[in-house]
Parts: sequence; C-alpha cells; structure tokens
Amino acid sequence: MKEEKNSMVLEALVQAIPYVGGSLATIYFGRKQEKRFQRLERFYQELKDEIEIIGEQLPAISLHNPDELTAILEELHEKVETEHLEIKRKYYKEYFKNTLKQPVNGNFEERKLFLDILADLSPLQIELVIFLSKQSQPISIKNIRKPGIEQSLIIGSINRLKSYGIVETMLDSIVFGSVGSAINENVKISNFGLRFHLFCIDD
Repeated sequence: MKEEKNSMVLEALVQAIPYVGGSLATIYFGRKQEKRFQRLERFYQELKDEIEIIGEQLPAISLHNPDELTAILEELHEKVETEHLEIKRKYYKEYFKNTLKQPVNGNFEERKLFLDILADLSPLQIELVIFLSKQSQPISIKNIRKPGIEQSLIIGSINRLKSYGIVETMLDSIVFGSVGSAINENVKISNFGLRFHLFCIDD
C-alpha cells in the first residue's frame, strides 16, 4: 500500500513537469505497469505448466496454516512483480513449488527468511551458494575465483552470505610479512544454507 501511494505521488510529480510531464508519465508509468503484469502472467503460466509436467500430487491446501500461507504468497507475488532478472524469477518458482509441496505450518519464520534472503541475493551470491553446496570440505576463500570478477567482490559476497547465516567461515592462517599481513579463511555452507539451497535454488 505504501509503495503504491509513493508511486502515485511520484507519477503526479512527473505529470507536473511543464510541457512534457504528461507524456513522460504515460510512457514510464504505463510501461512499468504493463511490464509488471507481464512478469506475473508469465510467472504463473510457467508455474502451472511446470507443475502439470511434474504431475506430482500436491498436499491439500488445508494442511497449510491459512494466515501464514497468505502472508507468504502475498509477499512472493510482490517480489515477482518487481523482479527484473529472469534468473531470480526462476528461483521464485522453485520457492513457490516447494511451498506447495511442503506445507507452511509452524515453519513460517524460516520460510519468510528464505524468501527475504532470496530477494536480497545477487546472481553472483546465488552462484556462490550453489558452488559451496557442492563442496564436501571447507574451501579457502582466496581460491574461489571467477573470470571477470574482482576478488574483492567475491569476498564481499561471501561476507554477505555469512551475515545471513548461509555460510560459515573459519580461520586458516595469519600471514605476516614486510608488505603487510593477511588473514586467510576457509568457508563452507552451513546447515541453514543447505536447507535454503534445497528449498529455493536446487531444482
């Protein structure tokens, strides 16, 4: 509701720009609403098709806590509507399908946190979750590299994942030298991170 009100205020301000405001508002806000509708339409159509292909019998809706399920679906709907990245919308579908397969009942806090984390992660951070989920042992952070990506961005992404409890780090070594010192850490996916990966990402 607040976002809708802010959008209406912003649209009114754009319309107030002399000479061109009306045209600008029509172009931007009309297209914005159209794109949002198209995202939702495509999301639910693909979701329907995928569930039909799987042919899996879903648990009865009555097994869900209705208030908790409604809260989850309302927030998911809003996130899909505003998500620009196709890859993120793909993971929202995984989240939705697993929500239907595993009823929301007494596990609302974790499910809500999964959704919030998924919305906040960048594609690189999701790639790191996938990579770390495949490692059987902790791996040195300095050995995690991706062509074209600065190491500082990878380190920052791992720290972001750590703040959510998705990964755990442990001290490997401290190096002292004439040009400075360095702290080397190993990283592994946490048990919570594994549950997040299985529920939101792994298809």
